[in-house]
Amino acid sequence: MSPKDLFAVLIAIAVWAGNIIAVKAGVAELPPLLMTAMRLAMVGIVLLPFAPPWRIARTQWKWIVMLSATFSTLHFSLMFIGLGMAEAGTGAILLQMGTPLAIVLGVLLFDETMARRHWVGLAVSLLGVAILTFSPSMPGALASFLLLGSALAWAASNIIVKHARIPDLMAMMCWSSLLGVPQVLLASWMFEHGQAHAVMEASWHAWLATAYCALGSSVLGYWIWYRQLERYPVSKLAPFSLLTPVLSTLLGVWLLKDSANLIKIIGISTAVLGVGVLNSTRVEGKQ
Repeated sequence: MSPKDLFAVLIAIAVWAGNIIAVKAGVAELPPLLMTAMRLAMVGIVLLPFAPPWRIARTQWKWIVMLSATFSTLHFSLMFIGLGMAEAGTGAILLQMGTPLAIVLGVLLFDETMARRHWVGLAVSLLGVAILTFSPSMPGALASFLLLGSALAWAASNIIVKHARIPDLMAMMCWSSLLGVPQVLLASWMFEHGQAHAVMEASWHAWLATAYCALGSSVLGYWIWYRQLERYPVSKLAPFSLLTPVLSTLLGVWLLKDSANLIKIIGISTAVLGVGVLNSTRVEGKQ
């Protein structure tokens, strides 16, 4: 990998790590479901000029609708709610469990086989989460359930993208975001209150955090990542994603004054190691 491409990948990782901090800053002032809808609307509006609907085949719309439900609605909504109740580093590592969950779904749905190394990686990553449960920084059962649910929704979204094989990733991101807006707004109307007051009273920090989540994490981060995927195999890029929870933990300690107890460090390190083993080799489909 050239120094230029390596620098680009590290920028994407840093942007994604900062996304955890931005979410926590935003939901401190905005209802999490409302902030999710605002993020999706910003992404869709920015990408719309580059993703007209006629660039999407009629047969692919059903997959984009499914993606809007799993990725745009469930993944982001559960993540925003869960991160509001969790520390940055701990929340990031629970979200990172989407990788082993995606592999398990691939085995169950696509008859893929896992090598011994994958089983070891899965066990080690789960051991890391188990260690975290003994840390005082571990969020409560509800927050953990929401964040793991977000990871599961992300894993399901990967399965949809893999099966659908939508060629225009920008159009996919644009329209899955726009279709997710009314879904999340409906959920906000049902479960939240004071949305108009929150928007009117929100500081520039909350607006900047929302814009960062949309334009930084979703648009810039994924644009860089997908550009590198055109040049390098997934097996070469995937290990870099393990830096995200590590950097999120450091940012949480520095900016949000999160705890840095020994059990938390051991748990996060163990989980990252397990996910790293999972990313080190490819899961094969049965012949």
